[in-house]
Amino acid sequence: MTSHDAYGPRAAKSLTLIRPHADLLTREICAMFHDDLLTHAGRDDILAQLNTEEFWASQEGHPLGRLLDPDLKHHALRQSAQDMGRTLAYLGVENTWLVDTFDTLIIGLRRHPLMQSLPHAKQTHIQDILVSRLMASLSGIVAGQRQIIRGQLRVTSAVARLAKTCTTLNDLARALLETLLTLEGMVAGTFAKPDKNGTLQYEIVAGATVERHASTFADYQSLPNIYADNPLGCGPSGCAWRSGKPQRSLIITREPSLAPWHRIARELGYVSHATIPILDANREPHAILSLYHAAPGYFSTADRTNLVDRLHAVLSAAVTRLGRDTPAVHYTIRADYRERLAQGALTMLYQPIIDLKTGRLAKVEALARLRNPDGTHIPPLQFLPAFGAHDLRRLFALGLNQAMADLHEWEHRGLYTAISVNLPAQALSDPEYLSIAQAALHDRPIEPHRLTFELLETGDISPQETAVRRLTNRWRRLGVRLAQDDLGSGYSSLLRMERLGVDEVKIDQEFVRTVARSPRKALQFIHHLTRLVHDIGLSVVVEGLESRGLVEAATILGADAGQGYAISRPITANALSIWHRDFDLAIVPESPTTALGAYATLLLRGVLLNLARSRPALLRHVISEPCAIAAYMENAAIPKNSVLKDVYRKLADVIRAGADPQRYEKTHKRLERLLRMEIRREEDVMADSRHGMGGASRIPLPYAP
Repeated sequence: MTSHDAYGPRAAKSLTLIRPHADLLTREICAMFHDDLLTHAGRDDILAQLNTEEFWASQEGHPLGRLLDPDLKHHALRQSAQDMGRTLAYLGVENTWLVDTFDTLIIGLRRHPLMQSLPHAKQTHIQDILVSRLMASLSGIVAGQRQIIRGQLRVTSAVARLAKTCTTLNDLARALLETLLTLEGMVAGTFAKPDKNGTLQYEIVAGATVERHASTFADYQSLPNIYADNPLGCGPSGCAWRSGKPQRSLIITREPSLAPWHRIARELGYVSHATIPILDANREPHAILSLYHAAPGYFSTADRTNLVDRLHAVLSAAVTRLGRDTPAVHYTIRADYRERLAQGALTMLYQPIIDLKTGRLAKVEALARLRNPDGTHIPPLQFLPAFGAHDLRRLFALGLNQAMADLHEWEHRGLYTAISVNLPAQALSDPEYLSIAQAALHDRPIEPHRLTFELLETGDISPQETAVRRLTNRWRRLGVRLAQDDLGSGYSSLLRMERLGVDEVKIDQEFVRTVARSPRKALQFIHHLTRLVHDIGLSVVVEGLESRGLVEAATILGADAGQGYAISRPITANALSIWHRDFDLAIVPESPTTALGAYATLLLRGVLLNLARSRPALLRHVISEPCAIAAYMENAAIPKNSVLKDVYRKLADVIRAGADPQRYEKTHKRLERLLRMEIRREEDVMADSRHGMGGASRIPLPYAP
């Protein structure tokens, strides 16, 4: 029998023969499944610690309950089986148990008295239908388990990466909570420290119930305490603090020590729980990380026990590495940020993005700020972590409409340009963002290609890549452009962006900022990444251009556009009109005026010479081309008797001789060192200048926000 034969009118007609007994048989199948599965579980396995009601409560909508449904569709069965597979994975159920249990189910159905009482032909057909549906259920369950395993592996890998890259404990805790909340079924997470009375105060909270979680604890006066003589210090937080070891609960509402929080757990859907103490170098507690899941015993399986232990080690090591005094924004302040947004305290500033080939304004990036009562601005790095999904959608809608209104106003003033608006990562899976953009384009019609949506990050989208592509295609059909702010790593990330229809990629300013201490590494990164992006037909925007040297280097290395303080700081809509009137960008790649521009030229020339080394004709052509380093020395008025000019002449002689690679390498490195000294000197001059560029630049002084 094919899977198609197990559904549809013919299958429905056969199953009507056992309809009077369907409920009883379904209960027997479910009981058989649970009892046989239980025979494989050891005494310490989660499954063995759950009663029948608790087990089936965690398997709501399971496929076995619809096995005898005449109207059942294959896709519906498959989906419910995957859902069941995920919840069974939460309980630590292994594939081998399932295979044996389904084999038992099939044998039991074939021998069931009800089946034996049917005419042989009908009996065979109904048995074939049920076996086919059971095998489809098993396949779906296994697929669902694999999804959970993949998610856990991804999160485990992310934990290791975050441990190396975050620079403050609060940043690490926040990033870990956000990462852990991507695990299916994870409901919430908190990061807290005790006050002088030992009461835990929440500094970072994450999850859909974030606001209700914190406010409910306060309302019930049931904030956990760390002291044993306090009635609220006997829960897992207090025990974790005093013992220095992670605490776990199978089912929160089953444990007497958690009685003060039973009602909260039921209201918020918290079923199981893990509390992780964060210790300093002296093994003294510093903070508490708490995690809540919607399934029983989630943190008690072997692999998740390892994850909890890993978090314990990572966060404790971070306290040792980063120190105890880690600044954090209290939850109440974050709540204040959300209130400001709701009351309309949003301001949009704009940072120009310049076409580096033409020197003209390509577009502006709209940047959100929250206004303080005194008129100062709160940057997004402070307020964005405070926002939930609803707040982020509201921020996007308000910011987009304000930016488009300013775009229309600029046109009235004679400035025709385009605009880039940040788009949160969740917009790729949340169609509400698309609806907001459609409404904005309808209310304030502009040519859609003048609107770029800049994806702040994509993360690992592979589990839902089909859905993401489908929604991304709908964005594309709007006619807007898409940009990506975070490449991820490797060429495969670029290919994925191409498949998703991204038009441009931004090189983050964090990479660019390393240029002063490591110019070769930073410029090579820009060069190679630009080539990779161009290879797949996308354009490159370089952020963080804070000096004329960086602007020159990005232009010479082939970037398409750039932005940064050397061009302009983020400014108001009114200030942009004035800035544009006075703006003059004059970058000539063949004639750099800065050491960094000359260094970029040297890097490119080295690449060409290496390629041409085995081809004499090409080598002669490269050598004969005018060298921009000579132009730099003339523009910078480098004295004729300087060491830099002397070494440059020696390198030219070595290149012309073309027969001594070691001498070439030695002279080339010496020239690099001298240029790096010039770069550091230029950086020092820029640091001493109030405006960063001084009066020597042909790029106008940046406006303050």
